[in-house]
Amino acid sequence: MQMDQLRLLQNAIRAYGIHPDSLTIEQELQSYGKHGDIHFKIRVHHQLYSARFIGYNRYNTDVFITLSDEVLNEQIRFCNYLVDSGVPFMKHVKTQYGEPFTRVHVAGREWRLLLFEWIEGEHITHCTKQIASTFGEFAQHIHTVSTGFESTIFPQLSHLEGYHQFYNMLYSTLEAAVMMPATREILQSYLHEVEHHLHCAKAESFEFIVQSDLNPMNVIWNSEQEIVGLVDFESITYTDRLEALAWLIKWYSRTDGIASHQMSPVVAQALLKGYGIGEMCRPAEYKRLASLVWLTGCLNWNFTSKTIELMENQEEALLQKHIWKSMERGEQLLLLVQ
Repeated sequence: MQMDQLRLLQNAIRAYGIHPDSLTIEQELQSYGKHGDIHFKIRVHHQLYSARFIGYNRYNTDVFITLSDEVLNEQIRFCNYLVDSGVPFMKHVKTQYGEPFTRVHVAGREWRLLLFEWIEGEHITHCTKQIASTFGEFAQHIHTVSTGFESTIFPQLSHLEGYHQFYNMLYSTLEAAVMMPATREILQSYLHEVEHHLHCAKAESFEFIVQSDLNPMNVIWNSEQEIVGLVDFESITYTDRLEALAWLIKWYSRTDGIASHQMSPVVAQALLKGYGIGEMCRPAEYKRLASLVWLTGCLNWNFTSKTIELMENQEEALLQKHIWKSMERGEQLLLLVQ
C-alpha cells in the first residue's frame, strides 16, 4: 500500500462509526502466508481490534481457493456461528450500515477491511504432551460443532485433489527437464513414494466438516495454558475430518517451534488421545491417516513450488539435497501415527 498507514486506517474506519482521531496503531502484524494481506492491531479508546485488509488477487497460483466477496461473507457467517456456539472465536464487527466489511481503494487496487475484536494471549508453538492433549480435545470440539453448519458456498473438496494436482505438476516438469540420470532417478523414486501414499490416502467416502485454519499461530493461550481464542478465518472451508486431523498431527507434534521439523511421536499420540481418535477412527483407517500425514509434509505447496524451481533452474545438487531432506522428513512423519 503506497499510503500512510495511519491515514489509511483512519479513512477506512469511518465506515464502522468510529471517529478517526481516536484510532492508534498498536502493531503491524507479521503475515505468515503469501496472500499479501495487511494486518494491524489497533486501539480505539480502550478497545483493541484486529484490522485486516484483504485483496482480491491474493496468490500467483490457482491452487488456492479464490476469496470472492461471496466466500468471504460465508467465512464470516461461520465465524459468527462458532461464537454463537460458545467457541472462543474472535468476534466480528459489522460496519455501521450492517455490512460485513468496507471497501478501500489505494493506488488503483481494491481492498476489503475486516474488523474483529482483539483477543489477548500468546501463541504456543513448542508443543508438549499437555499442550497437544489440550489442543486435541479442543479441535475435536470444533469439529463436532462444525457438523451443524451447512453451506452451499464452500466446495466439498478433498485435499487429495490438491495433492494430485501437485503430483501432476511435478511429473510434467520432470518429463520436460534436462538433468543427470542420477538426479532423475532420485526424483522418480520420490514420485513413486508419492503414488504409494496417494493410493493409501484415498477413501470411498469423506466426512466433510467446516474448519478454520487451526495452526498454532492462529490459536491463543493464556498463562494457565488454556485456549482462549481463535484468530484467523482466511482458510475456512469444507474439509474431510481425517485430512484436517493429519495437518493438526504435523503441527502439534513439533517440540521446537512452528519452524522446526523436529517432531515427537509421543506428543502426536497425546494429541490423538485428546482428540479421541479411538472413538472415531477404525484400525484400518490408521494406514490412511499415516499417509495423509506424510502428504501434508512431503507434497505440500511449498515443497512442490521449490522442487519445480530447482528443476527448471537445473540446480541438481540443491535438488538432490532437497529431495533427500524431504524423504527423511517423511520417515519422521510416518512415525507419528502407529
